[in-house]
Amino acid sequence: MADPMREEEVRLQDGPAIRIRPATLDDAAALLENINLVCAEEVFLLMDDVPYDLEREREWIAGFDGQRSALFLAVHDGAIVGQVDCRGGEFSKTRHVGLVGIAIRDGWREVGLGRILMSRILEWMRARSFRKADLSVFATNTRARRLYESMGFEVEGIQRRQFRIRGEYVDGIQMGLWLGP
Repeated sequence: MADPMREEEVRLQDGPAIRIRPATLDDAAALLENINLVCAEEVFLLMDDVPYDLEREREWIAGFDGQRSALFLAVHDGAIVGQVDCRGGEFSKTRHVGLVGIAIRDGWREVGLGRILMSRILEWMRARSFRKADLSVFATNTRARRLYESMGFEVEGIQRRQFRIRGEYVDGIQMGLWLGP
């Protein structure tokens, strides 16, 4: 079995080749650019923006140790176009669970990148003996929900009117995927 922390080139559906690799401290500025472009769309991520603070971003990246947490990037022509991360539960009762987050830049959706990134983080989770993947998604993000469901995630809970997006109240959906035996 290949090391999930590997760097590899993959080809998107009818599209260009991209590199999937773990993040490094040198990625701080490009990560800030990617996440803030996705934040600016207002409808995919909880935060509105991430302050441009390179030192703080490097500290955040350094927190991914490859054992209990991981951050993978999708890179095309030197630009980060997608990212996925997982952080394992901190308490003894939740150490088997990993919380997954993903962000894909506009123009890179609907070409298989989300599936590639989710497959990599799930591969990493299985290799590290996580038993459950957990994530949250806005009810209005039907594209992401379809992807997660196609990968075996199931709805485990709904938080009614949990978020306010562009003046509308939106439900939050908790989804989980059992990875264990």
